[in-house]
Amino acid sequence: MSEHFKPKEFASRDGKPSPWPEVVDPGLYFLLEEIRADFGEPIYINSGYRSPEHNRKIGGAPNSFHVKGQAADIRPTRYKDSEKWARALGRLKIIANRRCTGGVGFYPTFVHVDLGPHRRWNGK
Repeated sequence: MSEHFKPKEFASRDGKPSPWPEVVDPGLYFLLEEIRADFGEPIYINSGYRSPEHNRKIGGAPNSFHVKGQAADIRPTRYKDSEKWARALGRLKIIANRRCTGGVGFYPTFVHVDLGPHRRWNGK
């Protein structure tokens, strides 16, 4: 479905099947490829599709776009040095904010992107 992202990276952690044939909405693969191209290096998927049960278990929002297969939490992969990693995460936040027309959440260790309506927030 995508050059750099594979369906297994987006699978629900509880093993439940997704409503999408390729685990997530094809538009999410496209968005992440755009973000990765601008970022210029690999991106790790913390969380992609979540079954409703898994989403409840981890305290996700009841109307989460993760449950719809239309969201991903992403972070840089390469840096072991904390300062370099923090700078990379900052760049990733800027790129996601520019590329994603849907929702973008900024968290201390990752960035949430989704295909929903345009909105921005800072999380804990």
